[in-house]
Amino acid sequence: MRNLCALIVIAAMLFSLSVAAERKSLKEVDADAFIADTQVAPKGTGDSHLALVWWIPNEFWESILSRDATTSEADKKAMLDAMEGVTLLVIVQADITQFGAMRFYSREEIERSMVLSFADGDDTRHALSLVREIDPDLEVILSIFRPILGSAMGNLGNNMQFYVLDNKTPSSEALVSPYEKGRIDARLSKRDGSLMEASIELPINALFVPRLCPNGREAHISWKYCPWTGQKLDD
Repeated sequence: MRNLCALIVIAAMLFSLSVAAERKSLKEVDADAFIADTQVAPKGTGDSHLALVWWIPNEFWESILSRDATTSEADKKAMLDAMEGVTLLVIVQADITQFGAMRFYSREEIERSMVLSFADGDDTRHALSLVREIDPDLEVILSIFRPILGSAMGNLGNNMQFYVLDNKTPSSEALVSPYEKGRIDARLSKRDGSLMEASIELPINALFVPRLCPNGREAHISWKYCPWTGQKLDD
């Protein structure tokens, strides 16, 4: 009987591994879907205020570089190595006048009241700290990325503020992973003092091979049940 119980436990473990969410190859990840999953407009945006919070995990750059045939493998590795242990957060804020003009916030103005934190899968809260002394190689890389975003997003991209966050635990592992359950929370303030809250939910759906509901429609990585049929989905 004891041996039978052991076999049942082993079989259950193997089954749970077989139905675990499958990660996509980063080369196959859709960049637009990745961006959509990592951008959020805080509550409080509207006709008179614009705000956007965008978390850019290193897997995003790795995905982009994996499809870049013009950059050498050595340069790609150097770029990714420069971002080791950190992660990027991009924020843009602007007050919108009655005539539609945007009065953008400076980096210092945003940072003055900004509060960032991360809630892990156990809902334990961790502060997200800004890196004050940025590695020179990373600074060069950021100087390349900024104008690319600016040209792609116009005036909005030109006024995005980049913040480098420490992403290491005391054991030097990554604190925030786009593959693991968690939530990045950002609190921002308008010039009138009113607060805005934004949350980016993890894991990132674009990084996984979609599970299918019984009706054939794709299920989000965070879903436990199919919303159309009510059937429990594989973990």
